[in-house]
Amino acid sequence: MKTKFAALSFGVGFGFVMAWARLADQHVIRNMLLMREPDVFLLMGSAVFVAAIGARLLRARGARALITGEPVAWNSETPQTRHVVGSVLFGAGWSLAGTCPGPAAAMMGEGRVAGFIVAAGLVAGVVLQGVVARLRTSDSPAPVEISGAAGL
Repeated sequence: MKTKFAALSFGVGFGFVMAWARLADQHVIRNMLLMREPDVFLLMGSAVFVAAIGARLLRARGARALITGEPVAWNSETPQTRHVVGSVLFGAGWSLAGTCPGPAAAMMGEGRVAGFIVAAGLVAGVVLQGVVARLRTSDSPAPVEISGAAGL
């Protein structure tokens, strides 16, 4: 229960900040994708930079998650075709809808109809991915990886 409450609290706070920063505004996202407004790129870049350094420092110190107590750790793997395809689909959906999952939740919180449409598309995509994954595992005995994707 404590974990769910913490996740809900963080999500509400994050959504508020996204809406306050106008990251749920499709016009802001469109102008960013058209390279007219660099502020969103700067915001995302600084977030990635700070998180990369912070996560590595936490892992090096053997830190544990505040709520679950799990060690801060991750596994690295070389990029595979599924990563490239997923990235292309994500980018295409982002450019068409003018939003991604985080801002879509903030849009729903603001009562915007577009947020609910994007959320329906997200749910449909997750369900479709599950169906495709089940079909792949039932059709082939072992997954086949394309080794050329690592150089992308």
